Amino acid sequence: MKAFISRTLSGIDSLVMEEVPSPGPLGSGQVRIALRAASLNYRDLLVLSGALPSMTLKELIPCSDGAGEVVEVAPDVSRVRVGDRVALTFNPDWIGGPWEPSLGGGGRGGAIQGVMRAELVVHQQEAVILPAHLSFQEGAALPCAAVTAWHALCAARPLLPGTTVLLQGGGGVSLFALQFAKLFGARVIHISSSPERCARLKSLGADETIDYRANPKWSNEVRELTRGGADLTIDIGGADTIEQSVASTRLFGRVALVGRLTGRASVISMGSSYVEMQPVAVGSRQDFEAMNRAIAFHRLRPIIDSRYAFAQLPEALRHLESGRHMGKIVIDFDH
Repeated sequence: MKAFISRTLSGIDSLVMEEVPSPGPLGSGQVRIALRAASLNYRDLLVLSGALPSMTLKELIPCSDGAGEVVEVAPDVSRVRVGDRVALTFNPDWIGGPWEPSLGGGGRGGAIQGVMRAELVVHQQEAVILPAHLSFQEGAALPCAAVTAWHALCAARPLLPGTTVLLQGGGGVSLFALQFAKLFGARVIHISSSPERCARLKSLGADETIDYRANPKWSNEVRELTRGGADLTIDIGGADTIEQSVASTRLFGRVALVGRLTGRASVISMGSSYVEMQPVAVGSRQDFEAMNRAIAFHRLRPIIDSRYAFAQLPEALRHLESGRHMGKIVIDFDH
């Protein structure tokens, strides 16, 4: 079968497409999945560049997010059946409850092998049935970004109608958070990098937008719009945004720490602010399944920026690296 492999983790150019052996016979509890689609996350670039030191596989098959069809099951499998349309969990070891360190804790496509291959064998506990109205390409957008957004919004406490949520940028996590927050009846303030992108976010449901290039001290505008700060801020930027994220959040509000697009923040100047800081490490399979129930009920569809063929993975990653995307970048295995 075809697969992409990096042996040096020296960037996008380290990827090669090769023929590799198909997975062998199934063991107890295992299922065979013919992959139909994948999607990209900023983390994929960090892994390929060697920027995540815990990712130590010598020959890496990249990318965490995949969806496909179950084509074979072991005799003792009960969670899924042949023909089921499934996505794979980001962390195969995290079924529910609090996150705990494990072999798969660093995620698929890094700590363990990823999805850029035609077929793989996994334990049945790693497979999550897709909402019936979604395509494989839409389903592949869910495992990392959507579950992260759901976890950031809902895990610490219920997201109530009228809650003010502050979001950043046009990546997958932020756009899923926008969609989910509106399902809950929240007010969303969204910052982005241009009037055009702000207008697009408005069309997707944002209540107010702020152009952070025109308003470098955007936390001041957030506090004016909210008369004291957002109830919940999802910080994507990391080192370059965390201080303003804290300043944008009300007294005893919450900052969900998701991304590190500009590096990990080592020191946070809190000043007189008192906010709850919540690191978010994607989410569990139970989070994934709860999210899917909401997606199915509301017939929500992921926002897809662009689609690429399997062989175009390097081009797709360069598009991700450019930061020009808005929504998920999808790899269509059948294209």
